[in-house]
Amino acid sequence: MKKNKLFSIATGALLVLSMLTACGTSTSTSSSGSGLQDKNTASNDKKKGFVIGFANGYFGNTWRSQFVEDVQKAAEKYKASGILKDLQVANSNADVSQQLSQLNTMINSGVDALMIDPVSATSLGPVIAKAKAKGILVVITNDPAAYPDTYAVVGNNDAFWRIQTQWIADQLHGKGNIVELTGLPGNTADNIRQQAAKDILSHYPDIKVLASVPGKWSESTAQSAMTTLLSTYKNIDGILEQDVMAEGVLQAYQNANQSPPIMTGDYTFGFLRKWSNMPNLNSIAVPYAPGVGVDALEVTINLLQGKKFKDGVLQPNPLDPNLKNAILVDPPYVVTKNAQPDAPWMKGLKFTKAISLDEAVKLGQGQPDNASLDASLTQEQVDSLFQ
Repeated sequence: MKKNKLFSIATGALLVLSMLTACGTSTSTSSSGSGLQDKNTASNDKKKGFVIGFANGYFGNTWRSQFVEDVQKAAEKYKASGILKDLQVANSNADVSQQLSQLNTMINSGVDALMIDPVSATSLGPVIAKAKAKGILVVITNDPAAYPDTYAVVGNNDAFWRIQTQWIADQLHGKGNIVELTGLPGNTADNIRQQAAKDILSHYPDIKVLASVPGKWSESTAQSAMTTLLSTYKNIDGILEQDVMAEGVLQAYQNANQSPPIMTGDYTFGFLRKWSNMPNLNSIAVPYAPGVGVDALEVTINLLQGKKFKDGVLQPNPLDPNLKNAILVDPPYVVTKNAQPDAPWMKGLKFTKAISLDEAVKLGQGQPDNASLDASLTQEQVDSLFQ
């Protein structure tokens, strides 16, 4: 799930592809990109026939289904060329013990690499140690986790939420009352997003947060929470909500026979279509793209083939700033009613494209309402990460 301003964004967003022009490496072996690559780059001449294990930690919503399907589809082209012999996929229902068992099975089967979307950021130590002892490459994807001698290819949650918080601050002209519907309490991505919002809003003392309520990335939970907020506060000027909860917010306003105020939105085609039929709704959609799994697969295969990252590509891990092992993938699009490529919230986003609502809806032709506006890095962008 959910979810970067030289002005505001650049101060905190770690930008995946703008960092390609950065220079310098860490002097610490434990956190240095060069030191990490020496340990993890393939040392033989093998270029084809790889087996990759993909352990996905949760499969309970449409976003996760699309995330896994994206990886499986991308794997097919590598199977056709012989580069990939097999992609082993295992989904666990947010069960740590089950995921650890799945990972051990993959390790024992002799995979060349593991791609892990962790159930828990802190439970992987022993199984990663076992994998590394067998020379298996480990790449964390989607949900961050910080382990030495691994890589992390994850969505830039900081950038994702800075964009949207900056947008709502600009729409309010720096003054007004807002409510926040946050994600799943304790979730790493939600923690990063909430901190990003605090950082942006600290520059706007005249924006008052009336309440911050967990919506748990659930449409029904968000609807219930918003209904309560509407009965409690009569002066809500804006709503900061994450992802799929947007339709729950709209339903709460419809049930209350009220028009929604300025609000952040969702990036499912269902919401985008609904928004396109609401000419008075002022909203924004920023995809936290399921395609990040494809980005992780591309990086994994390049590393297995012995390629090395350019200096400055690896950035501090979102959970451990002393560990430089992360590629933080910025949102592929920012959707507003009319495309605004020069808006303040677009500053520093070299490869994020500003598109109009009409363009976004068109991209969803033939897609179901619950599908997400999606993209992954282009081949040129992937190649530019490596020497």
